[in-house]
Amino acid sequence: MPEASYWDTAEPYHYLRIDRHRGFDYAIFGGEDNKTGQIKNTSQPYRNLEKVLKKMIPDAKVDHQWSGQVIETPDGLPYIGETAPKQFVATGFAGNGMTFGTLGAMMAVDAFCKRKNPWTELFDVHRKPFHGGTWKYLSENKDYPYYMVRNWLGGTEGKSLHSLKPDQGKILRLNGRKVAAFRNAAGKVSLCSPVCTHLQCIVEWNKTEKTWDCPCHGSRFAANGDVLSGPAEKPLEKITLGKD
Repeated sequence: MPEASYWDTAEPYHYLRIDRHRGFDYAIFGGEDNKTGQIKNTSQPYRNLEKVLKKMIPDAKVDHQWSGQVIETPDGLPYIGETAPKQFVATGFAGNGMTFGTLGAMMAVDAFCKRKNPWTELFDVHRKPFHGGTWKYLSENKDYPYYMVRNWLGGTEGKSLHSLKPDQGKILRLNGRKVAAFRNAAGKVSLCSPVCTHLQCIVEWNKTEKTWDCPCHGSRFAANGDVLSGPAEKPLEKITLGKD
């Protein structure tokens, strides 16, 4: 494959980056965007991507797969600039971190050196919302109440730790309360509150990534409850129970 970066215009789009190495090429292929915590079959996007990749590069061999979160602003442009005196932020890259990360660093240096930068106004963190931006924001977040109510009122996947297999996580009802339970490969069990520490939604188990994912605003927690990505800043509350 020619060494380059490619992407299509689908929604969500696919992207392909080819890196030349001695004796072989490395391809990084991505797409299949979905909202964190809102799909049950978390391995399906990987299968879909591999199917498309094989059509383009039949001899490709998959050796790694992962998912990452991208944060998008209402108008699609990142926020880069000073939020307060001596406080500079660059965020909302929407998956284009190589470009906007470099640009953000250039703008940060200019801000520190008190130099004028031609992109300051375009990426201003205090810029006014564009026409239709409020509606886009509301439509993007309209499912938050649904998942909040559904998961609080929803049932559990069992009432005993005996139903928990190695490397598996489940929402169980133990001693009368909902618990996010995980058993590692060695058999050790971690018990946490399933309530997201951001805005109190109930997390869901991601069996492919082995994480607890919040379907309301996208926070992700490790199997033991530690924060992997925000907006949550605190880990899931640890729970200690008597013998089940």
